[in-house]
Amino acid sequence: MWTWLQHSDWNTLVQLLLDAILLFVVLNLLRHRRPQSPRSSLPHGQVIESFERILAETKTLSEEFDRNLRERGRLIQNVLEALDAKLSEARAILKKLSELEGAVPPSASTPKPDSSSKTGIEKILQLAKAGQSPQEIAARVHRPLGEVELILGLHKLQQKNSH
Repeated sequence: MWTWLQHSDWNTLVQLLLDAILLFVVLNLLRHRRPQSPRSSLPHGQVIESFERILAETKTLSEEFDRNLRERGRLIQNVLEALDAKLSEARAILKKLSELEGAVPPSASTPKPDSSSKTGIEKILQLAKAGQSPQEIAARVHRPLGEVELILGLHKLQQKNSH
């Protein structure tokens, strides 16, 4: 009966002994195991219900997040369309102003400088480059302040669009 022990390798004997000790330790640990924590002692059904509730809340939150993202995208699109419309409108006004710049007849109510309209605009731009304020320029060229500010603003816009 013990003949297999006589022919076996010492490594096998040591391995069998270690397996037996390990089995004994595991059985002892299982017998003297501590009670489970209250969290892990929940019935299986309650754990599943809890996971289902969490899953439903997560789904609701993701749908709300998706809805908010779509709404923000729509609002951004509306703002971009409005900005494009304003930009087109400003370009059209600038084009009309450029076309009318030389074609505007001198009015009797507005005193005209001693040079032509184009030279007056050039003088306004030259005075602005020299560092004078719109009020000083308006007084110097005998033009209304609003007109000077309009010319300066359109010139800035034209420079911005050309670069």
